[in-house]
Amino acid sequence: MTTVQNGSRTTVNVNGTAVEMYSGGNGPPLVFFHGAGGSNGWQPYHEDLSSDYTVFVPSQPGFNGTEAPAWVKTISDVAHFNHMFIDALGLQDIVLMGSSMGGWVSAEMAAMDDHNIDALVLVDAAGIKPREGEIAEIFMVSAETRLQQRFYDPSQVPNYENYARELSPEEQLVVHSNAITASQLCWKPYLHNPSLPYTLSRVDTPTLIVWGNEDAIIPVECGHLFQQAIQGSQLRIIDNCGHSPAVEKRGEFVAAVTGFLNSL
Repeated sequence: MTTVQNGSRTTVNVNGTAVEMYSGGNGPPLVFFHGAGGSNGWQPYHEDLSSDYTVFVPSQPGFNGTEAPAWVKTISDVAHFNHMFIDALGLQDIVLMGSSMGGWVSAEMAAMDDHNIDALVLVDAAGIKPREGEIAEIFMVSAETRLQQRFYDPSQVPNYENYARELSPEEQLVVHSNAITASQLCWKPYLHNPSLPYTLSRVDTPTLIVWGNEDAIIPVECGHLFQQAIQGSQLRIIDNCGHSPAVEKRGEFVAAVTGFLNSL
């Protein structure tokens, strides 16, 4: 389901690892990290953001067209790798944005070292365990169930039939490979780091947390926990929306992000 509109596909060498990346736009750098399902390439919301930013969309280590270095075994390792990725591109003063697992990676990166991060945007991020609810099982369920978990109302999703269609054998191999990588990175502890709420206390980067109020994978409670963990952060909850607000409520999502960034 890779989509290329105005974003160009390139490969970046990061300490000997070939990283697949889509990029496009003009302006300050914005780096977007995908979730556990892997990269869908250049998406309409990337195109929207590229009006004001140069948007970089890499595939994470072991996902899609990016090699998997032998030493990358945890989300913390992925975060270190992505700092190397940013260094390899020579980017300065970035907007760092991640969705789901990518939000977790982004949060870990900011907790490690946020001196080069001008703004942080976390979208329905994994990484913090809820106190009351629970994070849904995503690895041991059918593709149909995962799709039902992802969106609150399919009628709100443009080209929903593209998500629901039967995949080609080649696409199935990519999905299967991505699932193996994600489960290896996120299985134990399941989609969270018990230390993250504490390490996030050192982050002083302006932070926006965006959450779909009806997220059936990572409950909106986790959005509030991220807000509590990151001093001065803002939480924007999008009603009638599931786990992927950038897709299901693209207009509201882009408006929330650009409004926040323009206020800095």
